[in-house]
Amino acid sequence: MSFSVFNSNIILCSADNVISYDYKTKSELSFELPKLIISDNLKLHNNLDIEACHGITSITFSSDGQYYCVCTNRKQLCLYKRKDNTLVSNRTLVRAASKVQFTPKNDVVVADKSGDVYLYHTSNYANEGQLILGHLSMLLDVLVTSNNDFIITADRDEKIRVSKFPNAYNIHSYCLGHTKFVNNIIELPHDINILVSAGGDGVFKFWDFKNGVELNSVSYKDKINEDDVSKLNENLRNLELTEVVDNLPVKHMRIMKVDDNYSILILSFYGNGNIIIYHVTGTLSSGLNVNFKQKIYEKDEPLECILQEHQMWLLFDDGLKIFKLKDEIFIENTEMNDNLKALNESWSLLRSKVINKLNLYPILYKRKFDTVQEYQERKKSRLTTIVD
Repeated sequence: MSFSVFNSNIILCSADNVISYDYKTKSELSFELPKLIISDNLKLHNNLDIEACHGITSITFSSDGQYYCVCTNRKQLCLYKRKDNTLVSNRTLVRAASKVQFTPKNDVVVADKSGDVYLYHTSNYANEGQLILGHLSMLLDVLVTSNNDFIITADRDEKIRVSKFPNAYNIHSYCLGHTKFVNNIIELPHDINILVSAGGDGVFKFWDFKNGVELNSVSYKDKINEDDVSKLNENLRNLELTEVVDNLPVKHMRIMKVDDNYSILILSFYGNGNIIIYHVTGTLSSGLNVNFKQKIYEKDEPLECILQEHQMWLLFDDGLKIFKLKDEIFIENTEMNDNLKALNESWSLLRSKVINKLNLYPILYKRKFDTVQEYQERKKSRLTTIVD
């Protein structure tokens, strides 16, 4: 994510530049990330110059707001104290991260694009990361449960693995049922015994994750326009990907607790400005009910979505847009949007300096190679040479 919110504190990052803003006091602090520590492990990312990817960042607050971390696609991980924006550590990761999360105890877990998860202890900043688990596929999301008992990982090969934490070599269960990549996993906040997942197959699912049992599967395909799907397929073809999709892949899935029996779930998507909103009621013991509530359409794809304190925050290239919950639906929060005009001007200026705004969703789809045809062509060439 390119920004995060804790109480009234907003952190935004683009390229080397970070903005820390308090929307109650309207105080703004701008600073630059520390210099990247170059090591022998740092290589070019996907055959591109690392500077081209530096605009892709992830910002995450710890659950108590004591820390926040900034992770860039140049394999840089910076840990800060939120209170005074003091830099605690500046690390170079072994590989580019796909997801960074805090544990309930303020340690940091990093899932990388080779399928490994590393644990970094904030109590000992100098220590190297500890490799705790690995997949054979690219990891797309990681979650340490709020009771600190399990670490849940999701990958590009449709798998969700539930492992003990921190001894993740003890695999507890699998949640299997998705037919495409899984890039979003979240605890249901009003019943943390339930896991919610979404990705590229046009559904989001609810799980009794401790037992690996699917509880419910909800399709959102009927809420998506065919033109939006056609546009995505055109983009995939332009990127020389042969896969044809019949639904939009989920970019962000966010869930907010309203009360002990009710949460709100939102979905945003790659390639367009659809925001789809559902209400989720019930528990593991009583049964779940999922009801579509609202659809919001923005002209641009959100860079990031956050739900906090009965508000929905959307970040675009030109700034933040806030919606507030009223009578069970989201409406524009004009007062907040007016208060953030100065911050949005600073953010727009930062974004205008980013030359390479890369789309990373193509890596979610697998490239298909016709090795048989290539072999036959080489064989034909050899036979022709022999005959000649």
